[in-house]
Amino acid sequence: MATLVVTTVVGERRDRRRWARDALTDAFVAFLEASWRHSDLLREQTGPGARPPDGAAAAYDEMRSQLTRLRLLASGRTLTVCAELLRCQKEVTQAPTGVARQNALAQASKARRAVVTTAKREMGLPPGVSS
Repeated sequence: MATLVVTTVVGERRDRRRWARDALTDAFVAFLEASWRHSDLLREQTGPGARPPDGAAAAYDEMRSQLTRLRLLASGRTLTVCAELLRCQKEVTQAPTGVARQNALAQASKARRAVVTTAKREMGLPPGVSS
């Protein structure tokens, strides 16, 4: 009887940890995919004063939504890095086309790499694992 209780308790904890890790992975992937989509759309935009391309606002909104999910699952350090990427993506939107836009995109790319590094650490993955 004791073995059954211990097995059940340990199994439930393992299932909860697996669920949390899977949910965290899904949130990171969706957050980063939205970031790449947002950057790609704005990288293609040309001409001063041009309207942001279709889908850019939706990609940014998706990042905000996934950041909310991450707030439920991730540590404070991870949230700081993710919030910085969101801020960088907003700067990409606000930057005029040309050199300013390219600089903003470079900063967003740097912030995205920091999110990947932090996400790997958060999930207990070694830094050398491909993403």
